[in-house]
Parts: sequence; C-alpha cells; structure tokens
Amino acid sequence: MTPERRAHVEGLHQQVPVIDCHNDSLQAVLFGDVRYNPLRHRPAVPRRLWQEGNSGHWDFPRARQAGQTGQVTNLLVPWVKDGPHVESILKSYRQLQVDLAAAPEMALLATTAAEIEQAHAEGKVAVILGIEGAEGIAGDLDLLHVYHHLGVRSVGLTWMYRNEVAEGNWEDTGAGLSPFGRQAVQEMNQLKMLVDVAHSTEQTFWDTLETSSSPVICSHTSCRALVKDFHSHAPSRYFSDEQLKALAEKGGVIGIFFTANRELDDDDADVHDLARFIAHAADVAGAEHVGLGSDLDGGFPPHGLEDIRGLPNLTGALIDAGFSDEELLGILGGNWLRVFRKVWGG
Repeated sequence: MTPERRAHVEGLHQQVPVIDCHNDSLQAVLFGDVRYNPLRHRPAVPRRLWQEGNSGHWDFPRARQAGQTGQVTNLLVPWVKDGPHVESILKSYRQLQVDLAAAPEMALLATTAAEIEQAHAEGKVAVILGIEGAEGIAGDLDLLHVYHHLGVRSVGLTWMYRNEVAEGNWEDTGAGLSPFGRQAVQEMNQLKMLVDVAHSTEQTFWDTLETSSSPVICSHTSCRALVKDFHSHAPSRYFSDEQLKALAEKGGVIGIFFTANRELDDDDADVHDLARFIAHAADVAGAEHVGLGSDLDGGFPPHGLEDIRGLPNLTGALIDAGFSDEELLGILGGNWLRVFRKVWGG
C-alpha cells in the first residue's frame, strides 16, 4: 500500500465508526480458538480480549490498530445442539465483564448508537452484544427481556440447527418460522432488538420479513451468485439476489463475511476477491444496504486479512473496486449505524 493510499484509508477509518456486525471472538477465547484448536471440545487458548494475542483473529488492541470502533460479538454459538445454552450465555457475559473491566481505556459496552460514536471519538472499541441462535432463549420470551437488560441488542434466530424458533441451514425442511418464532420476532420488535436472519433457511427468511415490523438484518452471509460449487455448501447459508433485494427493501443491512476463499474454493483468494462479493451485494441491494460481517474467530479469512489488522487492506481493495468515499463510509460502518439507530431508538 502506497503512503498516499494508506493516508486515504486511515482518513476513511477516522471519519466514521468502522463497525463489524459479527465475530465469535468471545466464544473463541472461552471455548477454544476454532482455527487453531480443531478438537471436538475446543480447549481454550489462554488469551483475553484485552491482550494482544498471537492466535485467533480479534481482540481490543488489534481492533484499535485496524482503526475499528464497533464490534458485535457473540455470547452464544450453539456448537453443542443440546446446550446448556443459557449457562453459556451467562458465562460469556461474565467473561466480557472481566475483560472490559481490565481495559476501560480500550473498550466499552455499547447499547446505543450514541455510545458507539462516543467510543469512536475516544479511540476505544465499542463492544455490542449479540446472541447467535435462539436456543439461548430456551423457549421463554421472558429471557429476551433479561438479555436486553444485560445489554444484548441483536439476536440471530438460528445457527445451523433447528430450534424452537426456526430451522437452521443444516436442518432445512421448509418449515420456516414456528408460531413461537413469530411471537419471538414480535417481542424483539417491542424490545427494540435487532432481528438477525443469518443462518436462517429461505422460508425462515421470508417469514421473518413478513412478520417483523422493524428492519431486519443479516449480520453475516455472502452472495450465492458468486459461490463456487454452490450446492456442495448448505445452500440457504448464502443469499440469493432476490433475498438481497428484499432485505434492502425492508430497510435492513447485509453483512458480508470474510471467507471468500471458502466460497471460491481457492486457498489463494485475497482481499480483492472478497471485495468482489461486497461489490456484487452493493450492485444488487444498493451500497447503502451492505456492511461488514466478518465472522472472525469463527471463519477462515483470505490473504491480507489474517486477522483484524488486515482491515485497511480490505478498504484499499474496495477503493480499487471502484467504490466512492461516500459509499465506503456507509459500508465501513455508516450503514450499520443507521439501522442501529432506527431499531434501537435514542
């Protein structure tokens, strides 16, 4: 990257809070870095989010080096289908409390758009809490209220398995949202929580758009039209152009995850290949409805993005792909900030 390009990229990262809507980093440090510990029970690597690690993809120091402000990180990924999910959420929440308390000069918990902007002004990382998979509400809508009180602002309806709310990508029978799932979406609307359709099957996606009175997001997905050997993957894991357009029309934002090497079945894929996926989503849905949804510490990013510190390389690749500065400020964080403000309120 030339000095001129680096200055351009750094300027963009300073103008807007750079926001990524999905990583599994809190889960990774608690239960083991998936990338570095492919063992069934994932023994934890001894690292903390307030320390700069030499494994995994994300922590507070590395995010600050990348010029990143906002990060939605998960309290739950239901890797074990039968739980214990509520206990895992509470354990994750406690660990985040410990990590935040250890580094108040580096990070804060954000529950509003204003707090994300505050973190940006102060050079801190704004951690935003999400839950990936409604297994975490254990069939009890009252738990949504408890999680909202703790600061959770986004809930994914499914991971890869079927749960009480809907079906995930590995168990797709076409059933879509359950009656309880429709109640859960409506309750999330009332609580002003983001409804996230990442990992949802196609029928769940359409049912959710029909049910939700608020904009719906997809925190992390990719573009089906560009996926190589599409049917060898879980097909509903990737959005069709029709889905991209529909979610945009609902006012939502689509996060593109940093795994172009997997989608292209090419170990040599790099940030420029990833930029092609972001460009396709922008062409179909509009650049104002596209954002970052990295899946770091849960996925396998391409060359140039070995961890979050490679984010400026992606911004440079997006410049090369022809995006204007205005479009880039939206993709880098402005689009997420807009939908956060719309759903969460003041």
